[in-house]
Amino acid sequence: MIESIKSYISFENAIYFFALIAGWPCVFFLLGWLPNYQINYLVLFAVCSIFVLFHRGGIVPSPISKCIIFQVVGWFFYSMIHFDSSYYTRIFLLAITFLLLRIQSNSHDWKGLARVYNGWLSLQIVCGTLGVILVLIGILHPIYRFIELDGRPGYFFGLFTTNTYIGGLVRNAGFFDEPGALAFWGMFAILINKICFDNKLIEAVLIIGLVSTASVAYFIQLALYLLVFYRKKTWKLILLVTLIYIALRIVSSSNQDMYNAIFGRFQFDETTGSFAGDNRSMLFRRCWDIFCDYPIFGIGARTLASPEIAQSYGFVGANFFLNWASDGLIGAFITYAPLYLIFKFGRHDEKFASIWLIIIVGMLQRPYDSTQLLYPLMTYTIAFLIYQQKYSPEYIPDCEYINSVYRDNKIGKE
Repeated sequence: MIESIKSYISFENAIYFFALIAGWPCVFFLLGWLPNYQINYLVLFAVCSIFVLFHRGGIVPSPISKCIIFQVVGWFFYSMIHFDSSYYTRIFLLAITFLLLRIQSNSHDWKGLARVYNGWLSLQIVCGTLGVILVLIGILHPIYRFIELDGRPGYFFGLFTTNTYIGGLVRNAGFFDEPGALAFWGMFAILINKICFDNKLIEAVLIIGLVSTASVAYFIQLALYLLVFYRKKTWKLILLVTLIYIALRIVSSSNQDMYNAIFGRFQFDETTGSFAGDNRSMLFRRCWDIFCDYPIFGIGARTLASPEIAQSYGFVGANFFLNWASDGLIGAFITYAPLYLIFKFGRHDEKFASIWLIIIVGMLQRPYDSTQLLYPLMTYTIAFLIYQQKYSPEYIPDCEYINSVYRDNKIGKE
């Protein structure tokens, strides 16, 4: 146990952890535990730059480097087309991502960020799930209230935070801005576990714990995940589904609000022609209308967020066509370039191809946001992890003797 904890203690891991909590959607800066996220990102960039400079950061695989350069050039081009300096934020976050990839490439443990990420997400999910149970039985109450970045109230319970605390309803958001964000990034943790570690206990903890988010999108992704990876393991599939159902029943039985938040959201509403939990269809249509009016280069990121657009088209919010409305067809191609890498690296491997599909399904509800560091960092990290396993055989064995055999015989270096 002590050795396991010691394995997490390193300067590289401290950098990785700071990258995960520096800004949105993590709410540490809103709780007052960290400075403003802009300052945090500047500090992160400086620390990563110095570390790479003095420790000779590793070489990022060529396809990934080229993809990052492609996005940087693309967003610089967009900043000139729309006279919009907000695209420089995307370039800056890509620069941080590149530096973090160089640190991963040069590290003795190229799975370091994956370990830190999964450890951090697992902690949030376990503590948050326990916290939700304590809230539902009347033991835990909000310690204080804070204001989310979008102006909505957030509640700090000590073990977790949430922006959904109404009557008898409470949903686990960990230390993210909302429960849907924890569900989305929690699914990334499940996928990373499948890629790198395949730890069945961690997988079960993540899968069952994320029920506390009561996220419809998560249940859809989870159904696809179980179908893909457990369709040939009947008893394991039955066991997992049973445990998930029991967890859902236990949580929803606390009160009617929790029942409606979980099971009620899957009820079909004939008057609207959609499920009760569908809060994206109208946003889809609004962004699609904007995309049809500005199909090639979009309307521009800053313009899309302006009051004039809200008056003309209505509130657009987060949905899959948000990027299409903002940046048009060409911008969407630039935005989703790292997902193409994941598809390219894993197209001949059922496991990796399935992971790509599950990520795409998740982004139908929570689109790729180039203004949040986690999106480029974690999508490129998944691409990096897959690349290392498929195209760099010398990294796979843990035994140093086997590594030397690979190097001496130049296996996999054709």
